[in-house]
Amino acid sequence: MASGEFHLMKVPAEQLAGVVHGQVVDPGAQPTKVVRRGEGWTVDVSWEVTGELVDWLAGRWRLEVIADLVGGGESRHPSPPVELTFTPGSGRYTASIPMRGLLAPGTYDLVVNLTTTTAAGTAGALGGFVVISKLMVTE
Repeated sequence: MASGEFHLMKVPAEQLAGVVHGQVVDPGAQPTKVVRRGEGWTVDVSWEVTGELVDWLAGRWRLEVIADLVGGGESRHPSPPVELTFTPGSGRYTASIPMRGLLAPGTYDLVVNLTTTTAAGTAGALGGFVVISKLMVTE
């Protein structure tokens, strides 16, 4: 499982810190770097925020996978991004993004992009990303 960077408000780590992880999983729930386009593979993501300010967070997480075809263009999945509401008292979150049939055969760099919106619907100050190493999609 790849670990990524988490970006947050400029506060001390004991008040708010985070980590984000992501991996490609085949239909048998095993991590993989090669998938068949038409099979039920997913990008599984987990993240955690910790610290004194976790209970004060309000808004929504927005999660998407950015697929960059080596030598040829970028796509974002799903559209619109997955949204999850902040859960007071618990800073742990997981999501699984189904990717069956979304990418043409080829080699991709995948990035899991995690952003937030505030309770008022404006862009939030929390977020992160995970770069998942090369993925090969076959027919």
